[in-house]
Formats: sequence, structure tokens, C-alpha cells
Amino acid sequence: MKSNLGLQGQKKSAVVPFQQGALAFALLAVGQHALACASCGCTLSKDWLGPQAGSTSGWSAGISYDMINQNQYQIGTRKIDHSTAQNLLNPGQIGSEVELQTATRTTTLSLNYNADDWGVTVLVPFVDKYHTTLSDGTTAGYSMNQYNTLGDVKLLGRYAGWSGDGGTGVIVGVQLPTGLTNENFNAGASAGQPIDPSLQPGTGATAIILGGFTSGEFNKVGWFAQGTWQHTVSNNFGYTPGSTIIANAGIRYAEPGQRIVPLLQFNYVHRNSDSGINASYDYTGAPLTGGNLFYVAPGVSAQLGGGVSAYGYLQLPLATNVTGVQLTPRYILSLGLRKNF
Repeated sequence: MKSNLGLQGQKKSAVVPFQQGALAFALLAVGQHALACASCGCTLSKDWLGPQAGSTSGWSAGISYDMINQNQYQIGTRKIDHSTAQNLLNPGQIGSEVELQTATRTTTLSLNYNADDWGVTVLVPFVDKYHTTLSDGTTAGYSMNQYNTLGDVKLLGRYAGWSGDGGTGVIVGVQLPTGLTNENFNAGASAGQPIDPSLQPGTGATAIILGGFTSGEFNKVGWFAQGTWQHTVSNNFGYTPGSTIIANAGIRYAEPGQRIVPLLQFNYVHRNSDSGINASYDYTGAPLTGGNLFYVAPGVSAQLGGGVSAYGYLQLPLATNVTGVQLTPRYILSLGLRKNF
């Protein structure tokens, strides 16, 4: 189905929020899962929550939930309706797939250990995806797939030994091919046939993650900035996810001991188009994946007591420019809990 429409250690108050969650935040910025579209992954830095999030070395664990509903057709920077998308993908002929909706709900378990100058994190995502499509561009080709299973596990390490306050450092990680790549359509005209590689729970490939971060504080306003690059280093049956660059920046306002902290982030994503014979292309052979996205994400975090903090973000697109015709989300909702031990 080639025509795919989709895409810590004790520190000063200035660096505590970033330091505690640098590892999990780094990978979450890369995305919970790698899909063909430009806009199907959560790009937030979720662990930069405020001084109440915890400031001591040791273990922490978390759970996060991301909901992304891709139901808006788009080509380049322009929003379009279903009939326009169908005409662009299937001009005067039957045979080109026209996707209808892809709803992805990802629950990620995280385990972190932080020392003064280094740390490690393991992220284990479980992907609940619902996908519908017209396999031949007509209602006769309506097909549906739904699954809830393990995705690709990520391992991250950070080092900030040369930074006096631990607020600046580097990130190195790897994404492992632990997710399944053999899911089939559950019902409809294509029942029993495999769904696109970009829609599978896993990519079937290993990817490296490299990045850096910095943070600080001015009066009661804390800030951070981070950049990460994810690049696939192995190929899966003729499908290679496009490399992704993500740049995040954010601010928060909080006094010492403040329990409710307002948060604001800006997120930029550049994703190259997927490649290989099983990647997604239109009838001319042009890619239907990749693009540039710019989001704003207001949020809030709260200290619940006992070392537990909660957070929520609403990620809204400010400017998006996708390659080819894709399904994009109108918003992305992210919620989470974290416990420091």
C-alpha cells in the first residue's frame, strides 16, 4: 500500500528541572514512534516540568500517554478536503490508496537513573493504533487495522561532566527494533494483507540518537533548549525511515516550592522522506513522507506529594509544510506521571 497519507544529581535551581529528566526528555523529543508522516510523533520535552519535579540523584520511573489523531488532509502548507486529496493521489483512475484516518495512542513506561554528571534512561512504548483506508481509492476498498502492542524500545545516555552546574551536555542513544513489523489489516477489502511499514508497531530497524542540551534561569523564569538527530543505520525489507532533526525550547515560571507550574514549549521538526521500495510514494513516484513542522505547546505540571508529579501539554501546529499529500493532526495531547525514589 504505497500511497500513504500520514506522517540526576543535586543541582542549583536553575538546572534542576532539566537535569532530572534530561534523558527521557531527549528521546521523547525524537518521538514515541517513527512513522512515515512528518507529523505523527510527539515531539515534546516532557520532563522539563519545574523545580517541584525532583532534584536528587537516584532512580525515577514514569508513565506517559500521547494521543495523535491524523484526520486532516494536507499538501505542502495547504489544508485540503477528502475529494481534493483523492484527485491528487488518484487522478481519473482506480488503484491508488487514499487513507482516511490514523489515530495513535502511545503509552510509554520510563525508568531513569541520574548521577551528578551522567544518567541513563530506558523507554518502553506500547502503541495502540487505529487505521482506516480506501485501498483502491473507492469505498469498495475500505479496510481497517487496529492493534495494541510493544513498539521500538529506546536506550539513552547523557553526560554533562564538563559543565559546572550540569545544565549543559550531550545525549547519545539508540532505538532498537523490538516492535512487530508483520501486522495485517483486520477487516475490509485488504483483510489479511500487510499494512504499510510506516504504520507498523516497529520500524524493524536500528537508529542512533545524538543531541545536546542547555538550560538556565533568570529570576523566577527557567528556560531550556535542546537539539536531537535520529538516523536509521539498518534497513528493514526495503524500508528506511527518514532521518529526523528536532529542536525544542521552553520556559516556565516558578517560585521555590511552587506546586503548580505553568509551562510553554516551542517545537520544530524536520523529517526527511522515507526511502526504499516499500516506502510511501504517489502514482508519479514522488514521496508522501517528510516535512517541516513548527508547534507551540502550553502545559502545566503539578506536585502531587510523595515524590510524584503530573503534567499535561496541548501541542498545537503553528506552521506545517509536508511533502506530498499527508494526514496531519489538528492537535497532540500529552499527559504523564513521574515518581522520584
